[in-house]
Amino acid sequence: MSIRARIFTVVGVVIVAAFLQTLIVLRVEDRRAASATALDRAIWRLENQADLGRLIIELDASESDRLWGLYERTVALLPEMLDTPVSKRELAALDALVREWRAKPPGADRTALMARIRAEFDRFETRERGRLGEERIKVNRQSLQSTLLTLGIPAVAIVMLLVLVAFVARILLDPLAAIANSARQISGGSFDVSLPRESKDEIGDLVRAFREMMTGVQQRERQVTEARNKAEREHRRLQATIETVPVALVIVDADTGRIALQNRAAAALIGHEPDDAAARQAYWEAFGVTTRDGSPVDARAWGVERVMQGRTIVGEELVVQHPDGRRIPILVSAAPLREDDGQINGGVVAFQDITNLYEVDRLKSEFVSIVSHELRTPLTSIKGALQLLIDEGLASDSDHVMLLNVALSNTERLVRIINDILDISKIEAGKLELNARPHAVADVVKQSLQNVEPIAHGALVSLKADIEAGVPAVQVDLDRFIQVIVNLLSNALKAAPPRSEVTLAARRAADGLVAFSVTDRGKGIEPAKIGLLFQKFQQLDGANTRKARGTGLGLAIVKALVEMQGGTVTVESTVGQGSTFTVTVPAAH
Repeated sequence: MSIRARIFTVVGVVIVAAFLQTLIVLRVEDRRAASATALDRAIWRLENQADLGRLIIELDASESDRLWGLYERTVALLPEMLDTPVSKRELAALDALVREWRAKPPGADRTALMARIRAEFDRFETRERGRLGEERIKVNRQSLQSTLLTLGIPAVAIVMLLVLVAFVARILLDPLAAIANSARQISGGSFDVSLPRESKDEIGDLVRAFREMMTGVQQRERQVTEARNKAEREHRRLQATIETVPVALVIVDADTGRIALQNRAAAALIGHEPDDAAARQAYWEAFGVTTRDGSPVDARAWGVERVMQGRTIVGEELVVQHPDGRRIPILVSAAPLREDDGQINGGVVAFQDITNLYEVDRLKSEFVSIVSHELRTPLTSIKGALQLLIDEGLASDSDHVMLLNVALSNTERLVRIINDILDISKIEAGKLELNARPHAVADVVKQSLQNVEPIAHGALVSLKADIEAGVPAVQVDLDRFIQVIVNLLSNALKAAPPRSEVTLAARRAADGLVAFSVTDRGKGIEPAKIGLLFQKFQQLDGANTRKARGTGLGLAIVKALVEMQGGTVTVESTVGQGSTFTVTVPAAH
């Protein structure tokens, strides 16, 4: 039976018992009230009997009509108060004697009759007083019963309540207390607990559920312990790995913005961040950070602030001026650390000291410069000799002339490659000097188109100039800027199909800038490859399939030369429709 059914049963029994007890009390009270009424009636009757006896005595002394009238009224009322026929007969006999006495003349007989009347009345009164005593005993007995019941019923109710409480405690409170104690033991880490037996009621269901929960908690605790041990092992491995890598690694907490973890390489590079806020600010302000070209950078913006904004940094070159005087070029990479819901809770920043790479790059640039200079001198002589042989017509036949032209073409190609290598080396070494002056846009367009006219003629592609009216002059190094435009035009002519058109346009741009755009009608560039255009030694076609030969340095030189003159280069391309390269440079003051 369920606890609910048990409790309802017990409550029902209690209610029925209380109802029965109430009926008993009412019944006893009715009997007690009836007995009390009978007692009151007997007392009243006895009082009237006493009045009757007193009237008889007074009639014996004085036979006045007033006393006789009182006697008759009393005798007339007294039968209604008598409870038994015997008493009524005795009263009637006594009344007959009194009437007989009144009818007799005074004398001895009358006196004897009065004595007899008094004797009869005394016996009558004695019997009635006995009945009154019996009534009183009966009333007292019933009062005692009522009192006992009045006192006993609450006692029985209290006993039943105690039984109910004991019953509820046994079937409900004790098991719940045992379960609560077991829960406290489990919360303390002890699973050696004693649970109540599994009954077929709600407590039994609760015990079974608690036992299942305890089993699940034990399993989960074992899993958590295993996972924690595994995580600790992985953490130790990761920490050992982080400590041994030569790259400086720093993990930043998002809430405080402070360094939460750093390895030995990071400590050697930037030291240890102070705990005090003012000292920490002074610590970071002591570092001087610039880009490779010398532009200042906020020390905290090495990667921390951008990472906290959700940005990822890959291979950004910076130069750190350490407070101890060291000037350290570094390569910065950083990424945010996110929770499962995507919220950023920190970031990891990697610093790599690339001083040795800078030195290697310097030596490479120096080597390339020396070798290029050494190669360009003999190539210039070879080119001049071949040009002289061709111009003087010293070749004996057409085959010799063709071979000389092939040799001259390849010599010129080698010279262009060497010039590109020298240019990129000077740019990377910061040794390329520019002389920016105001130049008319029309002159720039004219000279650029003249430089590529032979190439356009050979490719069967027409050139078109489109200059906006009133476009201002540009502040550029003329030779280097024409080199930029010619490079873009050459690439456009290589991409343009025969009998198509390549357009060189000049337009006024916003904020005191002038835009030069070169548009072709070639096959276009895939969006995924646009990011490779301005990288060194990159060709969009494979080495075995590309039509246009080159070193892959042209657009890298274009980007560098334009940015050195305060401009930008952008690309817009649609596959199958063509491409537009736009160069924006400052207008002349």
